[in-house]
Amino acid sequence: MTPIFQFEGIYTPIVTPLDPDGAFNLNALADQVEHLIEAGVHGIISGGSTGENYAQTVEERLALARFTSERIKGRLPMIVGTGTMRTPDSIALATGARELGADAILLGTPPYAVPTERENALNALAIDRAANLPVMLYNYP
Repeated sequence: MTPIFQFEGIYTPIVTPLDPDGAFNLNALADQVEHLIEAGVHGIISGGSTGENYAQTVEERLALARFTSERIKGRLPMIVGTGTMRTPDSIALATGARELGADAILLGTPPYAVPTERENALNALAIDRAANLPVMLYNYP
């Protein structure tokens, strides 16, 4: 069976630039997208921990992913991070990723938790089913 999607090359987690008042700086985010594309990355990850996802609501994360996707315009794959403390929030991010046209999701265990193997598998399967997209697994070292 031929894979639908192969992760090859450099997939860069994008940071979330902020204005001095803490608001998202969308102009700087658009500039980052262009810089990464011009630098030759093979894909961009929106909503990873590098982008301070832990300090954002699900709605904010999806808005940033949508904005990023609109700037990429299909020039390279975009992956949406689904990592949260709560499985329902991760499912909402996975569903949102599919709806906005993401190419894949980034899936990891809930941070700061130590789930059993069964809990970890059930969490991952629920998120995977919601997205119905290729999955890049995230390993917390």
